[in-house]
Amino acid sequence: MIRPLFLLLFLITTTWASAQKRVRVDTAVYLHYGTQNGEPLQRLISAVKLVQGSTVIYCDSAYLYSSTNRAIAYGNVRIIDTEDSLDLSGDYMEYSGSTGIAKMRKNVVLKDDSTNLYTNFLDYDRNTQTGYYYNGGKLVDSTNVLKSKRGYYYSETKSALFLDSVNLSNPDFTLDTDSLEYTTVQKVSITKGKTLAVSADGDSLSTKVGFLYKSLEKYSEVYFGWIKTADYRIYGDKLIADDSTKYYQGDMNVKMESFADSITAFGDHVRYNKIESTAIVYDNAYLRKIMKGDSLFIKGDTLKSVQNEELGKKYLTAFNNVQLYKSDFQGAADSLSYNMMDSTIYMYSSPLIWNADSQISADSIKIQLANNRISKMFLNQNSFVISQDSAQNYNQVKGREMVVDFKEGIISKTDVFGNGESIYFAFDKNGAVTMNKLSCSNMALYFDQNVVTELRTYREVDGRLIPEPQIVQPDRRLRGFKWLIDQKPTLEGITGNQKHIEREEIKQR
Repeated sequence: MIRPLFLLLFLITTTWASAQKRVRVDTAVYLHYGTQNGEPLQRLISAVKLVQGSTVIYCDSAYLYSSTNRAIAYGNVRIIDTEDSLDLSGDYMEYSGSTGIAKMRKNVVLKDDSTNLYTNFLDYDRNTQTGYYYNGGKLVDSTNVLKSKRGYYYSETKSALFLDSVNLSNPDFTLDTDSLEYTTVQKVSITKGKTLAVSADGDSLSTKVGFLYKSLEKYSEVYFGWIKTADYRIYGDKLIADDSTKYYQGDMNVKMESFADSITAFGDHVRYNKIESTAIVYDNAYLRKIMKGDSLFIKGDTLKSVQNEELGKKYLTAFNNVQLYKSDFQGAADSLSYNMMDSTIYMYSSPLIWNADSQISADSIKIQLANNRISKMFLNQNSFVISQDSAQNYNQVKGREMVVDFKEGIISKTDVFGNGESIYFAFDKNGAVTMNKLSCSNMALYFDQNVVTELRTYREVDGRLIPEPQIVQPDRRLRGFKWLIDQKPTLEGITGNQKHIEREEIKQR
């Protein structure tokens, strides 16, 4: 008895499972039987309803081929599934009950919760819950509109893949690419390959490698590409743009261009706040400012730019291990500030300046540029100027404060205010050398090619002339003399032999 009962249960189960796989007629106003190419069919007309398991098909008319378990539906075609959120409609459909594939054509709409997919050609696989269109389609949800020539929609994961001429748009953002993965719940887009995006305020983002965009957060990640605002273009291996806060960052092989000031900064990291108009570049950081016929290079552990012309602010600052290089002078300091409104550079914490064969030092130094060349320096506290002449002698001036004037980029005059001391070497017509060593509270020295041509003293003077044979080595140096030419920055030392690629467009790595 057990064996026959088992067989009976098996037959019932098999029959039920088979019935579940068959497409059957539920309702129709008219039903006609016939054949087509020798295959029996049922022609169903008006208010047609077909059922296969949890799948329900509605249409105006249909042909049902029971022997091959398939149906062709016409007019107001709609297919739904009572066990999931599938709702697919169109004008015409070919459906295979055996494979579960529905080929919907003309005015096709796939609805999945709050997501609608529109196309004229869609193949939908019920088993994998995947829809594929291949002749243009559009997906619309509560946030974005996505268009492409080809695409896949995955109902189970609420995600989509768009291929070929892809466009994403919303009121805040547009994006164009050729391959984009999208999640309809999180509203996250991931592209592969060349991508160009533009925000509502005109900021643009570009990459040849890949891109991530979170619509709800207004957040983007760009890989090996650039971000462009009205004022800057930022390159880097990885870039982030937060459009909600107008905050941007770049990491690794960073390059930041300022359009208005002809400045390009390089480093490992950049942080830019568009609202506050501040930019910070740090780690292996340096910048280049192009001037007429020349360039100014500034290096530091951290570089910061603040620009707000409405408030009269437009300056650069550099912190820690600062170096600068220009054709007419070079410098080193602990920190530096460059006011671009009046072309003034401030250097702090015992800075050093080299100009031709001269070395200038003080507790702090203010440099004025005129016509993109060094024009004047103001030295504050412990001021010291050393100039090496053609005979390798060191002309020296020291004092509390100094003002140094330049002509054609070379020292032409030095004014000393307070505690003045000087040593300079004079040559007679026969080439004999005399060292002039004097002390005077205030004095002025005039130079020509690093040779003192005139000395003016004010107030009481204490000095002496020493012929060369009588000059002993200690007398050749003022107290505090340090010739630090080995610390003079070089262009290669600042740029690191172009460690950071200087390029007009970043190339795909």
